[in-house]
Amino acid sequence: MPKFDVDKIHVKSMKVYYDNSTQTKVSEKPFLVQYESQHFRCKTTLTLEESVANSHWTVGLVQACDGMYLENRYGKFGSSHWEFHPMSARRHKMVNDSDGRQYPFYSLTTSKCEIPRGTVAESEVRLHYSDHFYPTVAWQLPFCGGVHLTDVIRKQDFWVWLVALRRQRSNNEQFHLGRDELFVLKTMRWRYTMHLQFDPHQRLGRRLKAVMDEQPELPIICETDKSVPLSAMHPPHCNAAQSLIWYPRVPGERQELLVPPKQSIVPWDVWADEMLPTGDRDRLRRPSNLRICPLWSDDFTIGVYRRTSRAGLATAASVTGPLAIASSSSAGNSAGLVTGNSSSGRTFLAPFGPRRKSNSVNKFI
Repeated sequence: MPKFDVDKIHVKSMKVYYDNSTQTKVSEKPFLVQYESQHFRCKTTLTLEESVANSHWTVGLVQACDGMYLENRYGKFGSSHWEFHPMSARRHKMVNDSDGRQYPFYSLTTSKCEIPRGTVAESEVRLHYSDHFYPTVAWQLPFCGGVHLTDVIRKQDFWVWLVALRRQRSNNEQFHLGRDELFVLKTMRWRYTMHLQFDPHQRLGRRLKAVMDEQPELPIICETDKSVPLSAMHPPHCNAAQSLIWYPRVPGERQELLVPPKQSIVPWDVWADEMLPTGDRDRLRRPSNLRICPLWSDDFTIGVYRRTSRAGLATAASVTGPLAIASSSSAGNSAGLVTGNSSSGRTFLAPFGPRRKSNSVNKFI
């Protein structure tokens, strides 16, 4: 029986789309407004060839955010902004968007499958997930001087990858750089924009003036696969990294931290210096439950993607940056690859055979 490898995984179908059966819903309540966005859905069907797996594999869907603008505007007095420090401070390229239970995958259940060591039966695997936004926004903040909410503006960009992980150890809770191998099977892209306008002078239930949620482009499956930054594979995740900060427009007023992050990639005093340069430090306290996560000073990209040569044969090529491969040469050989160094000093992977020059290897940034 043949050995299980990434070439035994076939993408039968892939679909990313906005669900037209869902739409933006806005509910006005006494102290807050709650909105629900249209749903984004990702579905894929895979087939596995009958084979024997010498390693534990995980196949699943990874989502990360690389663009975030979320403003709750309170007239001319100021705005509160949800922000991700790793991106706002330009320390990381992206923020992983998972539930935080098993990085890097979107969720524990429907977005991934495990392939343990041993016999792999010929089978079909279906993976899927749905994403939408369901936040609440206060009509009035203590810093607003009686001014109520007038606008909610949301713009976010996401990457989605269908990946296969060859794990050195079974049942790992998260990806381990230098020990696990990452293969990119498909790359997707979606963006979401929305603008809600309110008239604060109207009575409750009639304040919503306009909903602008027509998307400028549909989700796409990329023709060329994109490599994965380390930040998309590791903590923190979006819900834990986000913070809500008040930005006043009145001269002399200071920033205020309304909701602190639960996870940070820098010590608290560094976070405060970078995110609240005009804030009142005497009132700023380190959150008691704050967790410090790894900081990738060089947030390089990793992953091996497959391409089809003119002869119709599946080959492997690499991306820029050090790669997530096991340190032993036997692990590299088991992937059917050899390692080398480009003229820029970066590591790359190439198919077995004569080593190619760096400009002959496809690289994505």
